[in-house]
Amino acid sequence: MIRPLIHRLRRPRAERLALVLSVAANLAVAAYLLLAEPARPFGRDMAPRAARLVEMISNRLPPAEGARLTALYAARQPAMAAEDMAFRQAMIAVMTEIEKPEVDRAALHAAFNEARSIRSRSADLVIDIFVETLADASLEARRQIVAEIRKAR
Repeated sequence: MIRPLIHRLRRPRAERLALVLSVAANLAVAAYLLLAEPARPFGRDMAPRAARLVEMISNRLPPAEGARLTALYAARQPAMAAEDMAFRQAMIAVMTEIEKPEVDRAALHAAFNEARSIRSRSADLVIDIFVETLADASLEARRQIVAEIRKAR
C-alpha cells in the first residue's frame, strides 16, 4: 500500500524538468510584465484619464459641441498638469512622514489631507469642463450622453 504512493511521488526526470521549465517560464513572464508596465507610485495622473474621458464624450456629441469640449479641456490642461505635479509632491511629503522613526499622527494626517485636497482640485477641474460644456449643449446631445451612460451600466 505504501509502495505505490512512494512510486507516485518519484516523478520521472522528464516530468520534473517540465515542471522546473514551467515555473521558470512563469517567472519570466511575470518579470516581463512588471518591467513592461512600470509601477506608478502615486496612482495615475488625472490629466491622461481626463483626456480619454473628454475624447470619449466629445466623440458622442455633435461636432460643434465636441470641439468646444476639446477646446475647454485644452485650455485647462496646464492647470491639470500643475495639480498632478502638486499631488506627486504631496505624496512625497506623505512618504517622508511615514519613513520617520517616530510617526507623528497629526503630521501624517495633515499630509494625507493635503494630497486628498489636491486630488479633489484636479477632479474639480474636470467637472468644471463638463459642466461648462453640457450646460450649453443641446437637449438632444445631453439625452444621447445619458442614454449611452445608462447603456454602459
